[in-house]
Amino acid sequence: MVKRGDGETEKGKGGEITHYALRFTHYASRITKEVSPLLSLRHRIESLTPKRIVLLVFVVAFLIRLAFLATKPHAFTHKLQAGDEPLYHGLAINLLKGEGYTFEGQPRSYPPPLYPIAIAAVYSVVGAAPPAARMINALLGGLLCALIAWWAILLWGKRGGLAAGLFASLYYPFVQLPTYLMTENLYLPLFVAAIMGTWLSGQRKVSNLQHGNLWTRPVWAGVFWGLSTLTREIAKPIAFLSVLWLVVHRRWKQALVLCIAALIVGLPWSIRNRLVFVSREMDAEALTTPTFDLPFFVRIVPGGLLYMSFGPPGDEPKILGHWNWGSDVKRPEYPDWLPAHMRDQWLKAQAWDYIKSNPFEATIARIPRKLANLLTPFYGTASLPNKLLTSLFYLTLLLLSVPSLIKAWKSENFSERTFAELVLLAILFTIAFHAIFYGVVRYRYPLDALLLVFVGRWWKEA
Repeated sequence: MVKRGDGETEKGKGGEITHYALRFTHYASRITKEVSPLLSLRHRIESLTPKRIVLLVFVVAFLIRLAFLATKPHAFTHKLQAGDEPLYHGLAINLLKGEGYTFEGQPRSYPPPLYPIAIAAVYSVVGAAPPAARMINALLGGLLCALIAWWAILLWGKRGGLAAGLFASLYYPFVQLPTYLMTENLYLPLFVAAIMGTWLSGQRKVSNLQHGNLWTRPVWAGVFWGLSTLTREIAKPIAFLSVLWLVVHRRWKQALVLCIAALIVGLPWSIRNRLVFVSREMDAEALTTPTFDLPFFVRIVPGGLLYMSFGPPGDEPKILGHWNWGSDVKRPEYPDWLPAHMRDQWLKAQAWDYIKSNPFEATIARIPRKLANLLTPFYGTASLPNKLLTSLFYLTLLLLSVPSLIKAWKSENFSERTFAELVLLAILFTIAFHAIFYGVVRYRYPLDALLLVFVGRWWKEA
């Protein structure tokens, strides 16, 4: 047996160390190869300009919505879903025929005209094809996500903007919106643009916007508020609160410019309603309410919606997330002598009569169900996968946005704090309004759009 000398022993130890060093180098190299794409991705994100991030979010959101539409066979047919789809489609068709803003032979003042006009514009190019309108809905969904990303960039930087925009692109309640002909498809981007314009009008200084004229912001904010009110009338009181917010922050001139711009946009529709409906009056004894439409910028809840809120209770099964004829309120039984164009006024009278006879049941007793309908994640009639996905995204949104909202509200940063103020104002009003009148799941979506901006604060740049 041959003994190894000390030199050989040291040599063996050295070889063993070299062996482990080589193995460590090998694994380190593999880890570097795995991590380097992530580092490269982060570098690429940081190298993107704000405009490219906004464009990227728009494209991603649009493609996701197109992919979702492809999974719904009815989306590419002329079949109309239940609810308001036949109304919007019918109004658009009658506009194309030159019959004016009418439905079933009668002029309408409700719903507001902008979404049916948009559908009619699409139909004028491709024919009366609901699938084309749904494609435009997908484009509007992409625009909404791009606006959310842009706003988040102004507040939290590029990483925050990209995070908020991508989460908005994937937010399931919004992904499924283009499937339906609903005003939310147009209202949400207009509403976000209007709130964003109001916020910018109240800022002392916002990065990347110094080139903008001081007065263009309230002008555009007013235009977007006007267009929002022409899409959904609920925008009117929120626009008024936004103006008050500017006044509180001593932006008197900006508030005045915003008001003038909004009024100019909505004035033609108000004049049209006055000319069409002022002559359609009935015997004052037949109705207990005025027999003419109030000016456009005064009326918030038409008679039909007033009846839906406070009419006699229905006896059909109630569905979570919905507020319907028959279940929540009694289906109206119109008198034979009542002309079709006066039904809205008759419904208003019926609502007031029931409030007088049963004030507690018509108002206070219904608040819990109205709030539950507004704040629940999903519609009761949705499929189980839909309920699970909607709940997952909605709860994730709340977990990410509410802490950010609180931090922004307490922040010393003027831009963050004023943004939180505007969002809290919109949240409190929306919840209070729909607790008094009535709420359904989709009436909460404007708040979801604002909360999505707060998601980006988790990736805020120093």
